[in-house]
Amino acid sequence: MSSKKIPEIETKRLLLRQVTSADLDAWAERVFADPEVVRFMPKRDMTPLQRAERAFNNYNRLWEERGIGGWVITDKKDGEFIGSIEIEYLDDTDEYELGYCMRKDYWGRGISTEAARAVVRFGFENANLNRIMAVVVPENTASWKVLEHVGLVYEKNARYYDLDVVYYAITHGQFKADNCFYRVLTAAPL
Repeated sequence: MSSKKIPEIETKRLLLRQVTSADLDAWAERVFADPEVVRFMPKRDMTPLQRAERAFNNYNRLWEERGIGGWVITDKKDGEFIGSIEIEYLDDTDEYELGYCMRKDYWGRGISTEAARAVVRFGFENANLNRIMAVVVPENTASWKVLEHVGLVYEKNARYYDLDVVYYAITHGQFKADNCFYRVLTAAPL
């Protein structure tokens, strides 16, 4: 676990909170074990649980090293696990990348857009980032539409994670916070 206080982000429908070991089974079973959810993600030679553990460890490392990382996306009403979202520092490129994945039964409800907008806002307003990028496999039209709804702009075709991708980015100056409910909650000490 990270020794940093990881803030929670509340939106109209969601609570983005720290990932805990109690989330690993749901993350593995409801996200990483679903072939439709992972079909556009980089291929990993690991089980769904190993993939969840890898993400969990990476999120905690990022919070320790960079003061920003990942969250679990939950339904604010009932705490139901929906997916995950992060802003990850890419050592090889010196960039901050937005990434997310969620359960298939929550697709098409605007949840990815709501979570991504909140995390990008957090990145600019609380983590003092200047620029956030994201890459998407071109066939994943739903995901690049999410990026466009949040305000990221297509810049180029690129190659990341051994995949041909479309590359989107947004600067702090380009970002426009909407009037949707958004609140950063102070995390309890770990």
